[in-house]
Amino acid sequence: MAANSAAPTHSESQNSQSTSLRALFYIVGAADPGLLPRLIEPMAKMGHVPSRVHASRESGDGSEMVVDLRLSGVSARTAQLVENALRATVGVRQVIAVVEPA
Repeated sequence: MAANSAAPTHSESQNSQSTSLRALFYIVGAADPGLLPRLIEPMAKMGHVPSRVHASRESGDGSEMVVDLRLSGVSARTAQLVENALRATVGVRQVIAVVEPA
């Protein structure tokens, strides 16, 4: 009978490293009352709470909103899924995403 090894495998080691990423999203969209909840929803559905949410109305006339959303301790796959969801969100004009080690 073989005993289970306590040492992590290569894939386990890679997986633990991949969840220590920080994802930063800079979003520009129409200043609409429903925009913020629509932006946070994809993260909430995946069980994540943003580490930062900052929103402000821009463009002189206030017709545009700029939102800074940040997630910590996520995998590259989660960051990509969130980015895709943000890009598909109604009212979003631009998404800039940066994923870096935490």
